[in-house]
Amino acid sequence: ICRESYGVTEQKNLIEDGDKILVQKDNREEFVEAYVNYIFNFSIHEWYTAFSTGFLKVCGGKVLELFQPTELRAMIVGNSNYNWEELEESAVYKGDYSATHPTVRMFWETFHAFPLEKKKKFLLFLTGSDRIPIYGMSSLRIIIQSTASGEQYLPVAHTCYNLLDLPKYSSKEILSARLVQAIDHYEGFSLA
Repeated sequence: ICRESYGVTEQKNLIEDGDKILVQKDNREEFVEAYVNYIFNFSIHEWYTAFSTGFLKVCGGKVLELFQPTELRAMIVGNSNYNWEELEESAVYKGDYSATHPTVRMFWETFHAFPLEKKKKFLLFLTGSDRIPIYGMSSLRIIIQSTASGEQYLPVAHTCYNLLDLPKYSSKEILSARLVQAIDHYEGFSLA
């Protein structure tokens, strides 16, 4: 077969001296088996071995035998059982903010009005992942703190701490516009 690798087309033999054997009706099944083996096993062997070695260092041994595949996936990747009210209830406030502060109330009203995809983008913006831990939203413990910056500034996320620096905005419209801008452009240099 011919494969492109980093812009260079290479010819790969699926079996020994495969370049000298024509694929015909009587050997096409052998060709398909060799092709599938190459794609799913041989071509990814180096990357799979590196991944497997690292994964087993962290999650190896008898521990793996305790989980069903779906449980292991939930443990490693998180789950997608979003409970947004639980996220709000478990939020912690710092500085001038409390659950009853006008800016915080505007924030939660704006957040709950977002569609699911925008809420997931907010999680990614704030925590670095759009998934939630296996123990649920309350285990995220997001922190919202006031900042001295003016309302012309965007909210800032500190992903290592699940911390949101939220300026005091005078209206829900301004808060919504700044929050959406921060969420939609948090990667790269699009804000520059």
